[in-house]
Amino acid sequence: MRIPVALYPFSAQLLPAVKAFEQLQDKYTLQRLVSHPGFGLTGQDAGYSRNHPHVGIIVTDELDLADPGWDLLLLIQTLGAEAENSSKLETAAERALQLGKSVRYLADGSTEVPDGISALAEVYSGMVIHNGSMASHRSPEASNDAYKDVSVPIVLVGGLVEEADTLEVVLRLTALLRADGFQVTTITNNPVGQLFGLHTLSHITNRKDLAEARKISELNQFVRKLEAIERPQVVLIEAPDAVLRYNDFAPNGFGIYTYMLCQAVRPDHFVCCVPCEMAVGPFLEAISSDFAHRLGMPVHATHVSNLIVHAMDIVQTRSISYTHAELAAVREQIDVYGQGSPIPLFDVVSNGVEGLYTHLNSIMRLERPEKGGDLLCFSAK
Repeated sequence: MRIPVALYPFSAQLLPAVKAFEQLQDKYTLQRLVSHPGFGLTGQDAGYSRNHPHVGIIVTDELDLADPGWDLLLLIQTLGAEAENSSKLETAAERALQLGKSVRYLADGSTEVPDGISALAEVYSGMVIHNGSMASHRSPEASNDAYKDVSVPIVLVGGLVEEADTLEVVLRLTALLRADGFQVTTITNNPVGQLFGLHTLSHITNRKDLAEARKISELNQFVRKLEAIERPQVVLIEAPDAVLRYNDFAPNGFGIYTYMLCQAVRPDHFVCCVPCEMAVGPFLEAISSDFAHRLGMPVHATHVSNLIVHAMDIVQTRSISYTHAELAAVREQIDVYGQGSPIPLFDVVSNGVEGLYTHLNSIMRLERPEKGGDLLCFSAK
């Protein structure tokens, strides 16, 4: 029987994981979503956070620790969270444990477990689970390995803006690949992925003691280590940052970490997630040509997000802000520009991932596994 869970704090970043929660693991069932006060989500269905279809769970901003409807408190230190959130999570964990609840704490792979959480794990033995760094996959001799290619196909999913549904696409592709019987290694940017058996690269990319060239070598060795352990037929990777400079006012990180990743493992296929108004054929062709030259592969498919960038705010604030349009705007954009686009346009949020999955299969010549037989036949890398 699954363990009923309350997730805290919920934010729009976690919506894709909420949607895939029951499908990608069989240990927990999600019963409560609790956000920090002031996020504007209280009393709304979780799907409201990105103007997506309802998921059937209403968000609250009060963590009722005496609620009999859940037994485990899932605490997630999300990317970019304020430092003060750590103390809030520790307080919530302590109160939950005092009332007989269990706690599972997930954080970015480069983030040390807070002292407060570690102390609670010692006091409440067996009732606290916290994640360690994924660096445990690295062996002492790995640092001496020469650079080598990964031997199976790699699919990169990246966005022109980091929040343009990249995690949603990665999780849905992972679920469908698993459902078809394939062994897939998946790497994401969000710590919640650890619940689903996924991995992160942040313990390498965020290290301050490594030169950038050394990070590239470490990324290569880490992905090859995962390949040796999990023996996948395909590797899915969520780009570690926005994949290119947005404009002169908001450089958007310049896509530095994605460039480093592509130097480390050389993806074979690229799914680009773009804001709705940018899903136009000539623009997509231009960026695809740029990616082919700079990253080593063109755009093979596009997911059109309902994310809309506030262009005027960029000029004033020098940072990217956005809102989420109605999904009808995405359908209209695809209806208008899809037929003439040399790069296929998909709406994974509204229409599911099957169309994108079929398209990728046709490129990779993926064959569904036969029971008792070989799992997969791919074209040579």
